[in-house]
Amino acid sequence: MNRGGQGLRALAIVISLALIVGAFYNFSLRMRTKPAPLLRLDTPQAATSPGDEGLEFSAPGLDGKDINLSSYRGHPVIVDFWATWCGPCRKQIPELVALYKKYNKSRGLVIIGVSCDLIQGDGVKAVAPFVEEFRMNYPIALADERLTDSMGIEAIPTTLFIGRDGKLVSRIVGAGQAGEITDSAKQLLDGVKGPVAPSKPDDINGHVVNISVVK
Repeated sequence: MNRGGQGLRALAIVISLALIVGAFYNFSLRMRTKPAPLLRLDTPQAATSPGDEGLEFSAPGLDGKDINLSSYRGHPVIVDFWATWCGPCRKQIPELVALYKKYNKSRGLVIIGVSCDLIQGDGVKAVAPFVEEFRMNYPIALADERLTDSMGIEAIPTTLFIGRDGKLVSRIVGAGQAGEITDSAKQLLDGVKGPVAPSKPDDINGHVVNISVVK
């Protein structure tokens, strides 16, 4: 082998040794330092939660004007999520109508019915005749999936009882026994705290429609 070939061979050996030494050095450095995780799961806690600031939503009403929950701060508010095709919803609407008639002017009770007919059903054209048939005397808002998701609505009817400060006081999922909504409304008016956690749909079978049906 001539000197040129020997020189190239020696250079290749030197480069190979340098690469090996470099790789070993980097490996040793990684072993001495804490390895970074392959996946970092951050769950930052918000400084304030919706429960701290009070519930809020905005949705169009039957008259085309937006209904904003925050505009009723200072009033006790009942928000009822329902649909014209929901049998259990129909069951409790007369009770809500009676409550609004009795306590709206005398004690400032606000009731907002939030229809889910835009999500499934015949849309707004089905809502207006239904409201007239059931003589619903309180404001009606029209929900979309964004609204139900943001409010954590998993089944209808779901009725929220909201204090004068805008915070959730109690919640009923499904059409319960006659008078249950009235009792919760009286607790709301009197400032009595009730259970916030909703019942599971399995516990009230036949009295609730899973929201997945809506979607």
